[in-house]
Amino acid sequence: MKAQVSLKTGNNTKAIAKALTDEAKVGLPRVKVNVFPAGEKLKIELVAEDFTSLRAALNSFLGWAYCAEGVIKNE
Repeated sequence: MKAQVSLKTGNNTKAIAKALTDEAKVGLPRVKVNVFPAGEKLKIELVAEDFTSLRAALNSFLGWAYCAEGVIKNE
């Protein structure tokens, strides 16, 4: 199972990518994640063994991206 997400993150893209890359390095069971900046968009690519793992990882990374953006805006 695969999913690719592209988020418009503007000037915050590199900072959010760094925060999420640290989470991706930890390693999730049954899921491989690649996070990288692409201009003003954040790209998240996930490959999972099953749909449940894909959904859980996608939900986590979207939540972390939202949280990181909120932290940056409140600095």
